[in-house]
Amino acid sequence: MSDARVVKGERILGVVADPLRFAVLRLLARERELPAGAMADRLAVSASRLANHLAVLRDAGLVASRRSGRVAVYRLTAPDRTAAFVRALDALAGEEERDPEPTAFARARLCYDHLAGELGVLLYRRLVAARALVPGDGPEAPLTSGPALAAELERLGVTPPDLGRRHLAVGCLDSTAGTPHLGGALGAAILRSLRERGLLRPGPHERLLTEAPDAEALLTGR
Repeated sequence: MSDARVVKGERILGVVADPLRFAVLRLLARERELPAGAMADRLAVSASRLANHLAVLRDAGLVASRRSGRVAVYRLTAPDRTAAFVRALDALAGEEERDPEPTAFARARLCYDHLAGELGVLLYRRLVAARALVPGDGPEAPLTSGPALAAELERLGVTPPDLGRRHLAVGCLDSTAGTPHLGGALGAAILRSLRERGLLRPGPHERLLTEAPDAEALLTGR
């Protein structure tokens, strides 16, 4: 084997020695292609943290990306060889895949400072249906206050938020549901209140949330 190939092999091993970067390779080996946001959700890490690791993998020639609108979609540059490499290392370590359960991400997780996943989507739909919020044009547009906002905040036990320079509420397209969950100052205030009351607690992985039995009923008004 030439010295150049040895050096390249050592560099690749150094890159994939990081647990998160190896988890990215494992996930892409299984899914083939994923948007960066969906990967961050599946791996339960922040988008900024993942972006740094994706840059390292891209510089090493292990992943490539393409643009789909405003979204960066990633894939393996050598999917079959990388998948075989991942399986071999897992076998040597005697470990099964440890990616967090995908359904947990789809249910409840953090998206910056607000609630994402199924519960976040249910909250958005409830506030719109109850006429607490009036949606704008498009799934990620700002929402304005509706005639029932005060009553809904009282029902939720949430103090009206201090807006500062933020919108009251904005739609934030959910990467697993494909429809908006609630962002903005109101989304942050509701999540903060739910966490303070123990209705949502930190989950087993970064960004995952565990719900109390009565959390969904409160969010949906059922």
